[in-house]
Amino acid sequence: MTLQTLGKAVEVFGHQSIWATSGQEALSSARKDTPDIIFLDINLPDIGGLALIEKLRQVPGLSTTPLLVLSASPELDAAELAHQAGAQAYLNKPIRLQTLLDAIQQYTSA
Repeated sequence: MTLQTLGKAVEVFGHQSIWATSGQEALSSARKDTPDIIFLDINLPDIGGLALIEKLRQVPGLSTTPLLVLSASPELDAAELAHQAGAQAYLNKPIRLQTLLDAIQQYTSA
């Protein structure tokens, strides 16, 4: 699934999508824009995804923002580690579009 497809899926539910291609860029953008939901991969070019989750959880206003990991990490315990770091869900790549839409609806509905 491409970033464009992910962005369109988020927009289906009336949310704006903002993309980042690195952990530092994601952290900076999330601090500035306070998103309704955050998707990230465990494998990022500059900062580990688990470390990014922990950093995002420390940002005022983001401590309860739904955070979903979309990853094809080969680590057997990646999902458990993501949950321990503060992610609400771990979705294995490749991800079916309906699975993604269901997750967006589940975690952004009041």
